[in-house]
Amino acid sequence: MPRRFALLLLSLFFFVPTVYAAAPENIFSRWATRPRPVLNIAHAGAASIAPQNTIIAGEKALQAGADLWGIDVRLTKDGVFVLMHDKTLERTTNVEEIFPDRAPWRVEDFTLAEIERLDAGSWFLKSDPFGQIKAGNVSPADQRAYAGVKVPTLKEALEFTKAHHWRMDIEVKPMDYLTPAQIAAKLVALIHATDMVDWVMVSSFDHRILVQVKKLDPHIPTAALVVFPPVDPVGYLKKIEADGYEPSLIAINRDIAAELERQGFGVYVWTYNDDAKLRHFAAMPGISGIYTDFPQRLTPILQELYGAARE
Repeated sequence: MPRRFALLLLSLFFFVPTVYAAAPENIFSRWATRPRPVLNIAHAGAASIAPQNTIIAGEKALQAGADLWGIDVRLTKDGVFVLMHDKTLERTTNVEEIFPDRAPWRVEDFTLAEIERLDAGSWFLKSDPFGQIKAGNVSPADQRAYAGVKVPTLKEALEFTKAHHWRMDIEVKPMDYLTPAQIAAKLVALIHATDMVDWVMVSSFDHRILVQVKKLDPHIPTAALVVFPPVDPVGYLKKIEADGYEPSLIAINRDIAAELERQGFGVYVWTYNDDAKLRHFAAMPGISGIYTDFPQRLTPILQELYGAARE
């Protein structure tokens, strides 16, 4: 037997194939299996009991049993994604105090270093937006912890989410100071850099951003935020290659939800806080998730209807 042939047989005999762990199924993908029929989505974290869009709000949402948190992002002047709902900084930070001469305090006009100087927690203590401090549902220790918390970067929020084996819906706010392609490129690069492709969904009212995300990576699920329903929701979602539908109250009904479910799309409604509405949507066929500022209220409702979430 020629020596070369003998070596080949020997190598085949002792060859042990490398086994790669399968990537987890992204629960936001079309046709995906969810941990339970309806997801508890903490709106900007547990925003009723903690300052919205902060890491500590994410911690409170996780403790409250939320399946994921949905956060809002914008880009700073120097091109860094930070968690911020509004176009401007004054509602949820002390920017007027720190930079009194910089009105109208648009996020796009501030660098990350400048935004990191801001207090993003004390406003919550002063305004008590959901009356939960007055109701005694925010402990004195938590109130002390909220003072001085910072505006997190999306990278920090993704790393927090990853560390807790959790999930996130990243709502990209419409921004006219970069093109949809530029926004998508920065976002997809960050999702890959943090190894979070299988744990996130990207949503936006600017559906051009969603299209660009899909062009860059078809594996990242996207969801179209809408106020008014498209004439043909299924056809529209297929056109933009979205995986999910995030409708306002006037953009959803039982027929739309049922048809989208039949076609494999996720349906995530926003934003409901009272027990009656939470229970109504939790029991509606076709609903995949509910955004709420009170994940602590939704958790027992979902447990009653569907039991504990599967791992």
